[in-house]
Amino acid sequence: MKKNNIVLTIIVALVMLGCASFEPKYKDEDAQKAIVYPNQKKLEHRFFLLGDAGYSQAGGTSLGILAFKSMLDSMQSKNSTTIFLGDNIYPAGMPPKGDPLRTQSEYRIDAQLDALENYDGNIIFIPGNHDWYDEGINGLEEQKDYIEKHLKKNNVWAPNSGCGFEVRDVSEDLAIIIIDSQWFLEDWDENPTINDNCPEIKTREAMLLEFANELKKNENKNVVVALHHPLFTNGVHGGNYHLNRHLYPSQRKIPLPVLGSLAMLIRTTGGVSIQDAQNQRYKNMVDRLSTAAAGYDNVIFVSGHEHNLQYNVEGNIHQIISGSGSKESYASLRNNGVFAYPGQGFAVYDVFTDGSTWVKFYKSVNNKPVLMFQQEIFEPKKEFDFVPLISDKIYSPYIKASIYEQEEAEKGEVYKSIFGNQYRNLYGKKIKAPVAYLDTLYGGLEVIRAGGGHQTRSLRLKDKKGRDYNLRALKKSALQLLQTVAFKDEEVGEDFENTLAEKAIQDFYTAAHPYAFMVVPDLSEAINIYHTNPQIFYVPKQQALKDYNEDYGDELYMLVERPEEGWMDSDKFGSPNEDIESTSGLFERLRRDEEYHLDEATYIRARVFDMLLGDWDRHQDQWRWSEFEDEEGNKTFKPIPRDRDQVFSNFDGAFFATLRGISGFGNQFSTYGENIGDIEWFNSSVVGLDRALLQNKGKEEWLKQAKYVQENITDEVIEKAFSKLPEEILVEESTAKLKSDLKARRRNIVNIAEKYYDYFAKLAIVTATDKDDFIDITRLGDGSTNISIYRNIKGNRKYVVSNKTYSKKETKEIWIYGLDDDDVFNVVGESNHYIPIKIIGGQNNDIFKIKNGKGVTVYDYESKPNTIDEIGDAKLRLTDKYAVNIYNKDKKISSSTSVLPGFGYNPDDGFKIGVQAVLTNNRFNRNPFTSQHKVGIAYYFAYDGFDVNYEGQFANAIGNFNFAVEGHYTSNNYTTNFFGFGNETTNFAENGLAYDYNRVKINKIGVEAGLKQATPFGSYFEYMLSFETVNLEESSNRYVTDLYNANDDEFFERKYFAGAHGTYKYESYDDEINPTRGMDFEFTLGGKINTTETKNSYAYIKPHLEFYNSISRNRKWVINTHVDSQINIGNDYEFYQAAQLGGETGLRGYRNERFSGQRSFSTGADLRYSFNQFKTRFLPFQIGVFAGGDLGRVWMDGEGSEQWHSDYGGGIFVNSAQSINGKFNMFNGEDGWRFSFGFGFKF
Repeated sequence: MKKNNIVLTIIVALVMLGCASFEPKYKDEDAQKAIVYPNQKKLEHRFFLLGDAGYSQAGGTSLGILAFKSMLDSMQSKNSTTIFLGDNIYPAGMPPKGDPLRTQSEYRIDAQLDALENYDGNIIFIPGNHDWYDEGINGLEEQKDYIEKHLKKNNVWAPNSGCGFEVRDVSEDLAIIIIDSQWFLEDWDENPTINDNCPEIKTREAMLLEFANELKKNENKNVVVALHHPLFTNGVHGGNYHLNRHLYPSQRKIPLPVLGSLAMLIRTTGGVSIQDAQNQRYKNMVDRLSTAAAGYDNVIFVSGHEHNLQYNVEGNIHQIISGSGSKESYASLRNNGVFAYPGQGFAVYDVFTDGSTWVKFYKSVNNKPVLMFQQEIFEPKKEFDFVPLISDKIYSPYIKASIYEQEEAEKGEVYKSIFGNQYRNLYGKKIKAPVAYLDTLYGGLEVIRAGGGHQTRSLRLKDKKGRDYNLRALKKSALQLLQTVAFKDEEVGEDFENTLAEKAIQDFYTAAHPYAFMVVPDLSEAINIYHTNPQIFYVPKQQALKDYNEDYGDELYMLVERPEEGWMDSDKFGSPNEDIESTSGLFERLRRDEEYHLDEATYIRARVFDMLLGDWDRHQDQWRWSEFEDEEGNKTFKPIPRDRDQVFSNFDGAFFATLRGISGFGNQFSTYGENIGDIEWFNSSVVGLDRALLQNKGKEEWLKQAKYVQENITDEVIEKAFSKLPEEILVEESTAKLKSDLKARRRNIVNIAEKYYDYFAKLAIVTATDKDDFIDITRLGDGSTNISIYRNIKGNRKYVVSNKTYSKKETKEIWIYGLDDDDVFNVVGESNHYIPIKIIGGQNNDIFKIKNGKGVTVYDYESKPNTIDEIGDAKLRLTDKYAVNIYNKDKKISSSTSVLPGFGYNPDDGFKIGVQAVLTNNRFNRNPFTSQHKVGIAYYFAYDGFDVNYEGQFANAIGNFNFAVEGHYTSNNYTTNFFGFGNETTNFAENGLAYDYNRVKINKIGVEAGLKQATPFGSYFEYMLSFETVNLEESSNRYVTDLYNANDDEFFERKYFAGAHGTYKYESYDDEINPTRGMDFEFTLGGKINTTETKNSYAYIKPHLEFYNSISRNRKWVINTHVDSQINIGNDYEFYQAAQLGGETGLRGYRNERFSGQRSFSTGADLRYSFNQFKTRFLPFQIGVFAGGDLGRVWMDGEGSEQWHSDYGGGIFVNSAQSINGKFNMFNGEDGWRFSFGFGFKF
């Protein structure tokens, strides 16, 4: 009876909680009542925000839309924009005409369109996940067309269907960035036409980079980022559920106690659905977007997706959620919540002329809007009081200044022997520099905005003629490099300030000559290469810097032109008569039409010049392109190399020498001398650009241009160029050496150019245009291959796009991309030796006429029409894999090596040290790499043993599965533990015997082979076959010897086992190093057989489930729980194949392998607390503590044990920079206290 009353009480409580859950929630309700909206301010623009409004039922309109329409009808719509935030049509977007759901879908979108009947402001519809569901991109187009026809307006749908990104300027002070977040989350292999009509953004990475660029461009504006999926949410997609969902987890309202709680726990922590914020791909999107926006105080994210209203603030990220236009769901105030309402309604976002912004949330009452919440988000823009920062005006035209303080540049002899001399002393040497006041310099310069790349701190300036300049600080930013290169998905803020890491990077910069850019113009002039003309100035803090006085001024700067349209009259850039383009603009035009060409000879000369200068940082943004049009309409691009801040780089010292020896990427950092140490790595930042652009010229041209450079950069030119250095630098001993080294490299430049050509020519990448093309491939008798590309004009070959013959001796592989439109591929000719060719057809209907297909592999879309007239002996690979079919100019062909150390201790193994080397190759086929090899070795001091492990993967062996091969070896001294079978075995160490008594020396040699797949959504699949041989040493004074020596003659003989297993794994964490929410599930099913005694076989099952759940609003308190088990089916297994518990495998307070049985079960829970991150002299660190315990046991058939083993304890965990993590454990079980620790590194 009491039990029934308890159950009844719980049910009633849940019902009452459910009734109360639809009230608005406030972080500070009293403060909200006191807020007064500033009606007196002048409104610049108003945004009406309505999401997930596509669920009106037949014969009616949703409450949210009715209230929304009422507001639109009652308010002035001038200077306003209405944004429908996705999920505009439930359940699956707009089906084609004739579909049974078409009428319902039209009704549901009409309900929203009818709300706009009296509205004359701007309108934007963005897609949500439900708009993609049924018809994908076709459904988006169908919906777009219907909306535009109904409204009789264009440009109301954004971004373009199947594209991910769009920017719209509202005014000089306001911009909208629109992201199709479902585009990011989609499986692109299921959408063959995705990005077809997106000329510049073809990858997720390109979108994320463009997002960061647009934030920088608009840093002085208010920016609204509209996307369907919120970055931060306290609704169901963020893992927050009402308590009654634990009883009723499904929409059918069937009570499922316990199971309901487990289902909610999995949904809350696991991110199993791609639509939940914990999902791996969703999280990747959020991490990158939030990191990019975290440095700005003017960015608001507006979203739908959740069927409620929320305002959340996570650090510097402000998130409005307005997704209850037609549906409603639970929302809480966990974590970062300021306001939440789980009912229908909408939001209004107001932007005022003073720069301040406000948000209002309205609910629907009697179909009218009722205000629930209002708050200022961004305060009015304040004029920064920079006057106190400005010192007295410097009236002298010159001043003595250095880049670094003297003490920063002074290092001891030991330090210099390790990290080299580099050009460190030049950074601390004062030079005489002209003083610049921007209001008078060059007729007056105005600061437009901040700029900067990965390292530089810069400002964009504009002169009276509208021409742009970059003002770049000669002292680079270590924090900026860390943020843009090492921590793309986590804001570092000030975490690394004044740490050893920051100082190490600042010292790293001294390998680049600080003033060598002054030498480049005269050298460039001598070989007819366009160039910028940098000048050095000391720029004091001053009125003209305005707010930027806080971070800029009172230091040395380089002022340089920014080559673009305003500089077309400059003879330094060739005075082009058409335009000056960026590299992305160049590629877009080369693809667009055959009338665009690159002056390949001049580009090759510029590239040879890079190698002469030792300039290794030549990525695509380091180039601009002068465009010239001739009388016949042909347009030619000539290169403008820029940003010469790595000229004459000199990475000397033992540290860099060692780095070059153990890691491939370290060879990029070479010393400057007569030769280039590693030509491949030196050019790694630009080799992709070379392959993409050079479609016609071969080795002869490279040698010709190298000789031209060699002959025209004379000793006199060098002396003249170096004379432009500051006087204090010119007289330095390092300058004389540098001139000597430059002359020595000049003598070798032809050999250097030839060596580089021989490397980069091994792989040729050939591209046609986005129009109809003929691509003629002719195999020649000497093994070479000619590739000629012509425009296809009404079936005739006209206009040569490219023509080149590839030598078998030079080129080992060719990739040919047809790109867009309908292309015709012809392969003819005979030879005894063939260069392997990959043909990638691209978009639209391609025609293949392959008479001789030897060595040819053809890739094209499986779901799109293609015409195979003749295939010959070619291999045909029809697949919808996006990465295979798309041409990505940024696709890096590379190999990299990393070495990751680790160390630890436990009483059974003693101290242990290990290292893992990872070699990753990236070529054409990737998943996510082409191949990867991992080799790990660990040494254990307690018994002087070691083990070696190898894992290799090779991409896409079968579908999306990689072929995997593994191997492992343990030395003869390597040991495992054995205490006997059963749940109540004795620990003989308690009886005074040494740990060795239960140790068993075991030599294992094993190999595995099979298939593996890791999806981008968090799932992992593995199917492997194995073969293993095991030998036990018959050691004296060991438990295993005493037990088996007299009873089993064969026990110590070498045994051989074959096996097979399959594993499914899913994991998702909000933070891989220190999770506050996450789930890890793993299930393995397998079996093994003794190949010499086949009757001895068994099967096994190994499940594992683990959760991390934060239980405090600040996410510092976390509960970590786990359940593990092993079930052996059958009794014919060896002791080392048993289900075991102890130490590393559950029951942390016990020795390793303490209990062995047929079945095992263990569970554990830890309560964790993370302290705030703090800075040390070396790195920022975070420390946490935990306390918890374990419970577990094993079972054996015939054993009547009822005992459960338990332990308790705690410890400390440490992590730093998302790359170092360590854990110290102290647990007490039946055998006493056990201490262990481990440290690992992840890069």
